[in-house]
Amino acid sequence: MINIDANLFTDKERFYEILNENFDFDYKVENLDALFDQLIYVDASFRIINYKKIFTNLGDYGDKLMRVFLDGVKMYDLDIDFIS
Repeated sequence: MINIDANLFTDKERFYEILNENFDFDYKVENLDALFDQLIYVDASFRIINYKKIFTNLGDYGDKLMRVFLDGVKMYDLDIDFIS
């Protein structure tokens, strides 16, 4: 299982750096469309710790990001745990 701490998501650029460092995506992910496209191929389970910091640190972008994660869970049965 891959653990990612949302406290580290200080801005969009840092968020994408962290994801690209932790996942073996086919290409560098730098926006929500690319993230969704690559998430459906992720085999590993992952956990986002302190997930509420997504909203605090990323503002409106955090809302959009959570929709991408939740759509992936709903549509492709991705294994993502959101931990407070």
